[in-house]
Amino acid sequence: MRDKIALFFAAALLILGGREAAATSFGTNITIFDGSSGSGTWHGASEDQETEPGMVGSQAWDMEGFFLRGHTLTMAGGFDFKHGVSSHPQFSTGDIFLDVDGAYGRSRAPAAYSATTGNVTYTGNFGYEFVIDLDTDNETYSVYSLDNDTARVRTVYYPQNESSDPSSNPWQYVDGGTLIATGQMGYYTPFDDTDANALDNGLTGGTHYALAVDLSFLTLAGYSRFVAHATMGCGNDNLMGRGTAPVPEPATMFLFGTGLCCLAGVVRKQRAGTTDRPS
Repeated sequence: MRDKIALFFAAALLILGGREAAATSFGTNITIFDGSSGSGTWHGASEDQETEPGMVGSQAWDMEGFFLRGHTLTMAGGFDFKHGVSSHPQFSTGDIFLDVDGAYGRSRAPAAYSATTGNVTYTGNFGYEFVIDLDTDNETYSVYSLDNDTARVRTVYYPQNESSDPSSNPWQYVDGGTLIATGQMGYYTPFDDTDANALDNGLTGGTHYALAVDLSFLTLAGYSRFVAHATMGCGNDNLMGRGTAPVPEPATMFLFGTGLCCLAGVVRKQRAGTTDRPS
C-alpha cells in the first residue's frame, strides 16, 4: 500500500515541472546574506559579486542568489550551472538541498565527518530533509526525501569554509532516500548586465546564469517554510536562502485529490477481492 501511494505521489508531481523560463522577474530575493567578510572586494557581506573568504573571487565562481516567485525557486549566479568553469571541470554544479525543520548545517553533520580536503562521501543528510538532484545536461531534476540513516551525500573539496555554520557542505546528492518527484527545470540562456533578467533582479558583475525548479512538492508533503542550500564541487561559494512555499495551484490540488480518490477506490476493490477469495 505504501509503495502505491508513493508511486502515485511521484506520478502526480511529474506535472509540476517544465515551466518556461521566460519571465524577467525571478520574484522575491530570499538569499540569506552570509555576512562573511575578508580582505578584497570579493569577500564582503553581500552575495552578488561575493565568494567565500579564502576562495577564488571572480564572476565565474559567484553564486548570486535564490529567488522565489509563487512555487518557483530560481537559482542565479555568475557560475555556469550547465558547463561549470572550463579550467576546472571536476567542480560541477551541486544539488539544491532543502531544510524544513530549522536544524541544518555543520551542527547536523554525520558523526564521522571531518573538514578535510577532497570530495568525501558520508552517510547522513546534514539536517536537510529534501534534495533536488539536478541534471543540468538534460535540464531535468529529481526530488528525494532524505533520511539520516541511508541517504549519502558528498562534501566539498576545499575545507576553507567549514568553520562556519552552515558551511558549504554538502554539495552533491549521491544515493539513498526516497524518490518523490521529477520535473523539467526552467533554464535561462546566459545574460549580461544589460539584459532584463539582470536589471529586474538586481544582478551585476558580468555574465549570469539561472535555472528554476518547482517547489509544489513541499506543500503537497505538508511543508511550507524552508531553507535552501547550494554550492559547487569546490565549495567556493555557499549559497543559502530562506522562504515560504505557497499552496499549489487549485488545478494541481484537484488532480492530486482526484488521484487519491481513485487510488482509494482501487484499494477498496483489492480488499474486497481478498475478502471474497476462497481459502
